[in-house]
Amino acid sequence: MSQLFVDSIEPKTSGEVVSINRGKGQVLEVLTSLCDGSTVEVTSGSYTFQNVTALQEGTTSYVDLNGSTLSYKPPTGTKKVIYEFAYMIARTSDTGPLGHHKFFIDGVEVTNARWNVGANGLYGTLQTFKWIINCNAASSVAADGAFTSWNALKQLKIQVREYGSSNEIRWHTTYYWDGSGSTQFHRPLITITAIG
Repeated sequence: MSQLFVDSIEPKTSGEVVSINRGKGQVLEVLTSLCDGSTVEVTSGSYTFQNVTALQEGTTSYVDLNGSTLSYKPPTGTKKVIYEFAYMIARTSDTGPLGHHKFFIDGVEVTNARWNVGANGLYGTLQTFKWIINCNAASSVAADGAFTSWNALKQLKIQVREYGSSNEIRWHTTYYWDGSGSTQFHRPLITITAIG
């Protein structure tokens, strides 16, 4: 078997995009940023993240969770997309806080991804929601967020509400800090990983 050894491989400066076969199950790209309004360029394109600058008060109606919305199209050859959203959640008083969460892809809820966060000790707890989207499925399954292909931008987002008016909750903040009751803003972040 012949072998080729080189010091480095550089991308072409013009012409077609360089393609390297990384084998099955390999990471094709990672798109990640704080939700600070920044723009990040990766193989599949240029993406601007939402700019979250303050805590978000809960209501008893579902609303978009600030920072969680991003429209994304994976690079060619992607089989799975991992969506991760890291955020802080906290109570607003001494009553039992409880927040409901839903995950959506292009306006369709992934019902098998529903989750709650709540506890009397919820004083500013860091959460990470993670979901694996199959974009090479044999058939589409909306409840799992599975698709037979993914060739155009799809909007990914989370919606939230509090259980009731006596179960108030806030996102992107603490409840206590440095020995006293103090709301401290915590900026969320998104990471999207495309796997071949």
